[in-house]
Parts: sequence; C-alpha cells; structure tokens
Amino acid sequence: MSIHTTAKPLTQRSLSKMLMKSSSLSFLVNVGGIGIALILQILLARQLGAVSYGYYSFVTTAVTFLVFPTKLGFDTAIVRYVSSYRAHGQWAEVKGLLRRANQITAGLSLAVTVISLLVVLLMSGTMNGELLYTYIAGLLGIPVMALALLRQSSLQALKEMLHAQLPEKIIRPVVFIALLFLYNAIADTKAGAGEAMLLFLAAMAVSYAIGAWVLKRRLTPKIQGADTAYNTREWVNVSLSLMFVSGMYLVLGQLNVLMLGWMEGTTEAGIYGAAVRIATLVSFGLTAINMTAAPFISESYAKKDDKQLRHVLSLSNLAGFLFAGVIYVAFLFLNDPILGLFGEEFKRGSLALLILSTGQLVSAFSGQTGTLMTMTGQQKTLGRILAGSAVLNIVLNLALIPAFGMLGAAVTNLLCTVCWKTAMVIVIRRKLGISIGMFAWMTANKKRGN
Repeated sequence: MSIHTTAKPLTQRSLSKMLMKSSSLSFLVNVGGIGIALILQILLARQLGAVSYGYYSFVTTAVTFLVFPTKLGFDTAIVRYVSSYRAHGQWAEVKGLLRRANQITAGLSLAVTVISLLVVLLMSGTMNGELLYTYIAGLLGIPVMALALLRQSSLQALKEMLHAQLPEKIIRPVVFIALLFLYNAIADTKAGAGEAMLLFLAAMAVSYAIGAWVLKRRLTPKIQGADTAYNTREWVNVSLSLMFVSGMYLVLGQLNVLMLGWMEGTTEAGIYGAAVRIATLVSFGLTAINMTAAPFISESYAKKDDKQLRHVLSLSNLAGFLFAGVIYVAFLFLNDPILGLFGEEFKRGSLALLILSTGQLVSAFSGQTGTLMTMTGQQKTLGRILAGSAVLNIVLNLALIPAFGMLGAAVTNLLCTVCWKTAMVIVIRRKLGISIGMFAWMTANKKRGN
C-alpha cells in the first residue's frame, strides 16, 4: 500500500523561523567542523612528520576522487527527489529511491575498490612499504565513504540538518583524534601513515553507523507500510547529469591551482592554493545555508508554491550575502597577516587573496544559482554553462598565468565567476521567471517602497 499524505503548508513566519534555525545549526556545525579538522591536521602533521603526512594526504585525496564516480550523482539527486516526494507524501518512491541508490552505489564502490587495489598491487614494486600500506587501508574505505554521503543527503532532504552533518563534521574527527591518542598510549609509539589511515577508517565506520541508525529512526515511521516504487531509469539519467555538474564544480575549483603549478611551479601553486582556501570563507555562510535551503527549494518547486520558493531564496540569499560582506571587509584589512599565519613567504599571495575574495563576493551576491537550477531540473543547462566556463578558464589561464603568475590565475577565477554567475542569473530569469540573489531582494524592496 502506497501512502500519500501531503505536508501542511507553512506560513512565511514559520518558514523563516525553521529556515533560520536550521541554517544557524548548519553554520555552527560547519564552523565547529572546520576548527576540529584544523586541530586534527596539525596533530597528524606533527605526529607523522613531513614524509608520512605527505603519504597520508596524497592517498586521502586519491580516495576522495575515486569516491566521486561511485556516487553517480545520487547524493544530489536524493536531496532533490526526496524533498519533492516528501512534499507529496510519496513515501513509496522515497523508499525505492534510497534502496536503489544504495544498491547501485554499493556495487560501484566495491568494483572501484577491487580495481584500485589490483592496480596498487601491480604497482607495489614502485613504492615503499608504508605508502603501499596506506593505499590499501585508504582504498578499503571507499564503500563506507560513498554510502555515508548518501546517508547525509537523505537526512538533509528530510530536513534533519543537525543529524545530517554531525557524524562527518564533528563525530568522525573527534573519534579519530581519540583513537590516535589511544593508539599512541597502547602501542607506546607514534602511528605511521598506514596506521593513521586505519584509525581514520575506524572513525569513519563509527560515524557511519551512528548516522545510519539516526536515518533509520527518522525514516521508518514514514515508510512503514508503504510499497516500494522504482523509477530507476529516470533516477539514473538525472543522477548522471548531476554528477557531470558536480564534476565541473570540482574541475573549476582545482583547475587554476593545477595550471599554475604546471606553468609556474609548485611553490607558486602552494601559495595560491592557501589563498584559494581562505577566500572560500567569504561564501562559507551561503554554502552552509544552502544545505538547509536545498530541500525547501525542491519542495516549494514541486508544490508549485511560487510564494514560498521566492521567500526561501530571498531570506537565504540575504543572510548569505551579509555574512560574505562581513568576511570580505575583514579580508580587505587583514589579508596580509592572515596569509602570514601560513608563513612569511605566503604574504606574496595577498593581492591574489583579495581578487579571489571578490569573486566569492560576486558568487554570494548572485545567490543560490547552482542549487536552484539543480533542484528545479535545470541541471543539463547548468552543466553546459559550467563546461563553457571551464573552457574559458583554460584559455584565460594560458594567456594570463605566463605573464602575471598567481595574479593571472586569480583574475581568471574572478572573470570566469562573473561570466558563469551572470549566465545562470539570466537563464533562471528566462526559464523560471525568478530573480535570484540580491537582485531579487532589491526588486522586492523596491516594490514595497512604491
């Protein structure tokens, strides 16, 4: 028996309270997560030393890239579809989607793990024992990491923002730190890269088990007694489009650093990379709010509730931009000493940091363009825009980096951000009839003034 119980409509006041409460929790969890992650990285670097820490960091990065295709875009598709199904009480479809997504992801992640292990074993003669040990330990974590991302998306779609983020952002690193100290005490020696990776896997297993238990408790009362409905072909087609979009974001985020390192050397790329990481804090608030707003956007669009959709966008865009403005002003005056925390030589990236921060401010001003297009079925158009931006990025990097170094890379980043954000704003206006970002907030207030 399929259960259909449509959610009660929310008033603007109750919607605002719910959105701001969830966004505040998301923001606090993310801030706490950043702090704990920083402490963890400092502890690891001091314990492992430069060489072993390099092994650990490289393998962790490699595993992260290998996890990406195993999700097949289902992490984003779950947020979009479950939010829509939830709005219409289609719990049979929710049950089917989560089951099928986990089945496909589990199968793909196991296949990627086996193939990767075989490749590493074939290449074992070219690496030392510690690096091989670290690779094997890291690759074994691919299935758990992939399924954990689906679990996080499921709780996000159910508007359980605290439970969606707490296991990975807080519980996992805290357990990892505790296990690290426990290992040192029991073994009476410092852990190497391989041991650290095994401890990370143990922490990941603990956080996954907790998250899966919470999801089951939240979901069981809703899907109990419901049939299981499958729309596998539709889900896979949409997920593949969403995976392409996520891939483009990943490429755009790393392309400047990679091309700068290729053309100017790793030292220049390292300084620029530090500036990139700091600059992302400008739009950090909007990113945290997006985690909360995405299911509301999908739900509002599914219910054809234009008023609620515009209210969600207006409120979240304003909050995100105000946060971005405060951080941007701080960087205007403190960019030099902030980069100096990394080392005196990093201060050479001060101007690049300002240019990159300006790009992040433009992104925050334009609002949740990517989230809105993804949640409303415009992912193919979004993918084309991002692909065009990637091509433009390559062309501008080739022209500007040889002449201006990291400043050329930063200017390229800014110009590409302006181009693809402008394109998205125009497409959203034409296809959805919605003004996005601060444009919408200014238009709304102008109408009230008249």
